[in-house]
Amino acid sequence: MLDFSNRSLLNKTFLADGIFSLIAGTVLIVDAQPLAALVGPAVAPEVVGVLGIGLLLWGAFHLAWSRKEGPNALAARISIAGDILWQIASLVIIALAYASLSAIGIGLIVVAMVAVADFLFLKLKGAAQVGTRAA
Repeated sequence: MLDFSNRSLLNKTFLADGIFSLIAGTVLIVDAQPLAALVGPAVAPEVVGVLGIGLLLWGAFHLAWSRKEGPNALAARISIAGDILWQIASLVIIALAYASLSAIGIGLIVVAMVAVADFLFLKLKGAAQVGTRAA
């Protein structure tokens, strides 16, 4: 059994983000066709699959750095920057492709933004607790 009581908030957040990203990436790859149809006519299943592959890599990155000693300052900065870029890219997609997205597609993007914002908040708080400069 893993002992989480001695891990920092940043370390726990990396672990949670890694697990969540691996699960989400797998779902996106396995269900690329139906998810693309739900999001809107402008989204190809291949795009959903590539996003899934990206999430698998993101998850692996977080799990690799969530060892007992936890992420170093560079890993924390990369993760925080990635979360900020996700938020910006999501807003840009909604702004530019609003007309070609379904209501479900917009909802899925917003739900993903909320999840990433939660991880971002916890990473920033965890980085501050361990004295890691976030940016």
